[in-house]
Amino acid sequence: MSLYSSDFSLYSRSKETNYYNLEHEFKEGNPMSRFKHEVYKYALQKEYNEAKAIYLYCGYSRVAKAMIETVSDVKYLNVTFSNDDAAREWDDCQEQMDKVYIDIVWLEKPFQNSWCYHVEENFLIRKYQNYRQDMKN
Repeated sequence: MSLYSSDFSLYSRSKETNYYNLEHEFKEGNPMSRFKHEVYKYALQKEYNEAKAIYLYCGYSRVAKAMIETVSDVKYLNVTFSNDDAAREWDDCQEQMDKVYIDIVWLEKPFQNSWCYHVEENFLIRKYQNYRQDMKN
């Protein structure tokens, strides 16, 4: 990512208080790959269950936001990017876990078993629908 800072952080936003919480500082590895892994955990309800959204920041600039919304009892995951480079990097990278600095499919398969990709007109948004309807409220 061609950004001005090398300090990447993951924040969550509380459903209850609306406050931001620092979850991780990404000092090593690929920040977008790390974010993708965290988004999968968020979508699969393995973490961030009290968050209404999670965010990737570079310094003080937001790079990406992931938020699950319910429309007519159907859950949608929207991942919104700040620019074309960040959106392309999301498309091109694999997920990456903390302290494992290679891209390997960890949660992508379970994610794809519950969420399907929707084509979105806005290039800065990646939209997924929970087609299995098996995720808790």
